[in-house]
Amino acid sequence: MAEGTAAYSDSESLEKPENTFYGIPIVQNIYDAPTLQVVSLCILGFAIIFQPSTLCKTKSRSLTFWGTVAAVAMATPETTLIPILSTIISTRSAYPYIIVIPHSFIAAAAYRSKHGGNVHYLQSFFLAFFLYGFGGSIISDLLMGLPVTALSHARILPCYIIGWSLVWFSPFDVLFRKYSNTSSSFHHFLHACEAVDAVTTPMGRISRSARELGNKVSAPIVAGLFAGFGGAGVRHAVGESTSIATLETGFWKSLSYSLLWWWLAVRNCQDETGNISNTNDQERLLFREINNCDSYSGSDVLRVIIVGAHTIWTILVGVGLVNGHPLVWLCKEVMIKRLGTLLTRLFRMAPASKPQSLQQKAEGHDDKKTVGSKKKD
Repeated sequence: MAEGTAAYSDSESLEKPENTFYGIPIVQNIYDAPTLQVVSLCILGFAIIFQPSTLCKTKSRSLTFWGTVAAVAMATPETTLIPILSTIISTRSAYPYIIVIPHSFIAAAAYRSKHGGNVHYLQSFFLAFFLYGFGGSIISDLLMGLPVTALSHARILPCYIIGWSLVWFSPFDVLFRKYSNTSSSFHHFLHACEAVDAVTTPMGRISRSARELGNKVSAPIVAGLFAGFGGAGVRHAVGESTSIATLETGFWKSLSYSLLWWWLAVRNCQDETGNISNTNDQERLLFREINNCDSYSGSDVLRVIIVGAHTIWTILVGVGLVNGHPLVWLCKEVMIKRLGTLLTRLFRMAPASKPQSLQQKAEGHDDKKTVGSKKKD
């Protein structure tokens, strides 16, 4: 930790572009963070997650508590802003502990909540891993013919064991009970971390497919789609989930994020001449550096905006202030409906109505038949 602190405080290292985000120092690894920053973040995190129940009994006490937390967060950006930015930007090339452990916890807790506490914990260990944890990534890698990182990544299996153990073996089952309370800060914190994982996983698969496969168009999009949607598809296929609405929402959300990130991270680097007015070597180099074109990992600014917006929206959905998702609404209610209307008009797919003269003749013929039958009677 001492070496990391020294490196962090070194003025020369802070001047490097990869260690700053518009002047804000970025810590790529928690081991390199100053001790004071880690301790302050832990204290603030525990105060939010395990807030005393007396502070939530009245509205005035709750507002006072959250106002104090907001004031501390704004007054000490090194405790809040730097770790948040560091976490989001580090997803470009790593899988942060603060993301993978909560994701593993939610996977194990979701399976336990679905099947109750009577399910055997060893059964939960394996099925939660594939159905709720890393099934989408596994399917995406297999379809793309790439090595399955969920089984070979140095962090995933150890962190999954930690998250799964916290669900089943925490003292007095306190963590699972805290998570099961959907109004608790612990529940919202875990889902905020899960939101980061949900949006950055397709991003990572898109960038990896663009780097390692020759196809830079369909392969990255399909890889991102199945990374975000594959787990829900597997749950639906084996009968773990029967909600068509949830499956459809996951599909549109994954597809929209995959198309968006492919356009920003892959297509921009493939079509860089169309994005620069003066295509001299210096501007080309700057463009490729800003967009991380060597790894197809996209602009850090766009990553922060997309991940931050998705996380904030997820929190707002969790507390009941909003519902749905803007991109899902855009795909389903705007693009698909308008496309359907356009195709209907183009191919005249609606049933054709009879010409008025023919319709009148048919009605007159039916009337004559009716009169004739009455006369016979």
